[in-house]
Amino acid sequence: MARRTNEQAQQTRENILKGALDVFSDKGFSRSTLSDIAKRIGMTRGAVYWHFKDKRELLVELMENMHAWEAELLAEKVLSLDSLEDLQERFQVRAELLDTDMRFRKFVRFMSMQVEWATEKQIFNLLRDGHMRNAPFKDFDLVLHKERQRGRIRPDVDVDEVCDIMVGMFTGMVRLYLSGMANAPLKVSVRTGMQAIFDSIRA
Repeated sequence: MARRTNEQAQQTRENILKGALDVFSDKGFSRSTLSDIAKRIGMTRGAVYWHFKDKRELLVELMENMHAWEAELLAEKVLSLDSLEDLQERFQVRAELLDTDMRFRKFVRFMSMQVEWATEKQIFNLLRDGHMRNAPFKDFDLVLHKERQRGRIRPDVDVDEVCDIMVGMFTGMVRLYLSGMANAPLKVSVRTGMQAIFDSIRA
């Protein structure tokens, strides 16, 4: 009986998280309330509060779950992350995921365009100081350092700077894509852009 109760509680939390993503992406984080989320999924506000003390806690768990889901999916499609080619493939698969998975696209749009980071300093600090900092691109800098040690990247290249450039280029392309301003398909732009970066740093 206890196991069933735990499974039901976990399912309820997952339903709340799904409802939260829908509400947050529709209204933005600052304008959403737990009451809005409860109404979206047909629960009482008290039931949502029983699982989450406030919407910031809910958002942090939503981010943790989505990043874990994304990492698992990417690991299935790109079996290793050890070379420049693996990095390029990881960016490419992530671009394709944005094209094909509505839930993932909704989450990325919300995180990049609908969270008011300037006013949500508590959440920003959690991201900056916690394990979710730069989560989608975790260990990319380690791969670049390894490739330089192997002699595949020129010794004068600042790999930390290159990592920032790669992430910045990708996130900028994603914002163009999500805002409907991109002239080319995302996966094409990502492939071309990353190839240009890697060609410029190779030994």
